[in-house]
Amino acid sequence: MRVKIAYTVELEEVESEVSEIMSRAASDLDYAYQEVTRIQLDLHTDTGDLESKVKELDKIRLKLGRADQVLDDCLSILQGLDEAKKQMEEKQDEIQDG
Repeated sequence: MRVKIAYTVELEEVESEVSEIMSRAASDLDYAYQEVTRIQLDLHTDTGDLESKVKELDKIRLKLGRADQVLDDCLSILQGLDEAKKQMEEKQDEIQDG
């Protein structure tokens, strides 16, 4: 079950926070790539048992799904940041024009 966690950071820290969150996705993606490559090689050279490959592929799929969820969260945060910055610029332009 996924739950939403909310906390506040300074506006200028948002991108750094998102970068740290993205490192989790990068780790899962790296793991998936390494394991897919290993399984692919094993299948090509016909080594190892098939049952372990099936289990590992399922584990890889789960990690990819988790990485996708993390990246979706990061996308939402960055979209919100972009919108907030645009609104701040608009207000600043109104102040300067007014």
